[in-house]
Amino acid sequence: MQFQDISDLPPLAIIAFGISLGILYFVTKGGFSSGQRATPSGDASTAQVAAVIVDPTALKLATAAIEAQTFEMTNGRKSLERAAESLCRSLERLCEEVDDLKKELIRRGR
Repeated sequence: MQFQDISDLPPLAIIAFGISLGILYFVTKGGFSSGQRATPSGDASTAQVAAVIVDPTALKLATAAIEAQTFEMTNGRKSLERAAESLCRSLERLCEEVDDLKKELIRRGR
């Protein structure tokens, strides 16, 4: 592939072409440098966090804590279900008593 001779272009077009190439160069260079700064390889705190995550004893402790929390949440859910069932039974009894009172009032009203 052969490049065209740009010397025949007007000076303004050559300047615009040069500015466009410069902008592309600096944007690309800036993107690469910000990507290199974003890598966690140079950050000491990230390395410490990674070591804690990889540590099997820390993983075992975290797993045990999550299992204990899951157990407590399950017990809490079951207790809540029992309380809701008890409330429903009490409400049903109350409704039956109100119906009985209504029937009694109707019977006495005659």
